[in-house]
Amino acid sequence: MSQNDNEENGRITIKEAFGKWFGLFLVLISAAVVYLLIINLDDIFSGITYIFGIVKPVIYGAIIAYLLNPLTKMYYRLLIKGYEKKGKKPSAKTVSVIESFTILFALLTGVLIIAILCWLVIPQLITTVISLVETVPSQANDYYNYLTEKIQSNKYLASRMQDTALKFTKYMDNIMNHDLFPWLKSVLLPNLNLYAKQFANGVISFLNVLYNLFIGMIVAIYILNGKRVFIAQAKKIIYGVCKKKTADTLIHYVRISNDMFSGFILGKIVDSAIIGIICFVLMTIFSLPYALLVSVIVGVTNIIPVFGPYIGAIPSAMLILLVSPVQALYFIILVAILQQVDGNIIGPAILGDSTGLSAFWVLFSILFFGGFWGIAGMLIGCPLFAVIYTIIKDFVNYCLKRRKLSTDTQTYIDLKSIEDRKDGYEYITYSPSELMGKKKNKNKEDSKDKQKILSDMIRKMVKKTADMQSDNKKKKM
Repeated sequence: MSQNDNEENGRITIKEAFGKWFGLFLVLISAAVVYLLIINLDDIFSGITYIFGIVKPVIYGAIIAYLLNPLTKMYYRLLIKGYEKKGKKPSAKTVSVIESFTILFALLTGVLIIAILCWLVIPQLITTVISLVETVPSQANDYYNYLTEKIQSNKYLASRMQDTALKFTKYMDNIMNHDLFPWLKSVLLPNLNLYAKQFANGVISFLNVLYNLFIGMIVAIYILNGKRVFIAQAKKIIYGVCKKKTADTLIHYVRISNDMFSGFILGKIVDSAIIGIICFVLMTIFSLPYALLVSVIVGVTNIIPVFGPYIGAIPSAMLILLVSPVQALYFIILVAILQQVDGNIIGPAILGDSTGLSAFWVLFSILFFGGFWGIAGMLIGCPLFAVIYTIIKDFVNYCLKRRKLSTDTQTYIDLKSIEDRKDGYEYITYSPSELMGKKKNKNKEDSKDKQKILSDMIRKMVKKTADMQSDNKKKKM
């Protein structure tokens, strides 16, 4: 063996050893990083929360810009069409001016919608509260007198109610003496300063939300004005960091996500506005109380899929119940009919198949994301899960195509096996007789198991009786 071969073998050995030690070094570093992350999770989450609090106006601005973007597109198309009707082609400067006006019009439209809702709801809310304060005591007194007359006219109910009243009085006296008064002395009075601070913090938090919304509106203007540049920069980063195929896939799913979110959320807003208007018209026709306030509540809560109608109908029905139980019943019937019309006619006409999810997955997504994020999760859960569902479905179909298998779900219903043939795959399904035979066999097996358990029990009882008899004979002897 020559000297060069020895040197080459030595270099390979050193390289292999270095590779092994370097891999072990990376494993140790990764383990140390994971360990540090685990023991510092609280600090990490607090840091994320702090950063989130700082960029909250930007997040609000992005959400406002996303909601106003369809309005800017609509106004842009209208202004461009009006300009082109004159037979002129707009210059770049004119297009820039038109875009600025579309942003202004969209922002004014959003503010105007919120202002109109507040103008309609707040006076009605104040009137409703004043009306309740004035009428509820007298209504409660009327109900009390009515019940008192009914109870006094029935001797059995009177005696029973007298015993119940005595028990209730003792129970309330016990609560007052043993729970309420000690709580007032030991908890409420010493912590009044703390509760006052919490109330002040609540007011400050509310003012902070208003401040963030105001700054968010300014941020939304900048985002809408520079959205083309931002989108171009995002694409530039994706194509620069990822491979072309990966970048194309990412951009494809971002477009799908945008279509699903915008189509679903904006469609639900339009649908809910129509439902609110129809509810107001019908309540006015049937002379139901608090028509405007209840219609706004029903329309706003209808944005939430599945559970939204119930969230809005229950408090509204309770509000009408204070005025008239019969009218509350009419309102419940009206809302039930209205929701059927919405679910079968209005909703499908506006939304169509915007998510492509079955009823089960819609319910699952609302419950799942609603558990994490509350009302916001219920609103965005359906389109978000639709995006996840689409990604998983495309990945599974891609894997099936690589194996040259069918991507049609109907092919796999009652599938028994997939046989490999010369001209491809043959999908063999269970025949109706086989499916029924399986059920019969299962019933036979169940009956055999029951018979075996019964026979074993009888055998044990007979054996136990025989043992007892033999023991008795031995004792007598």
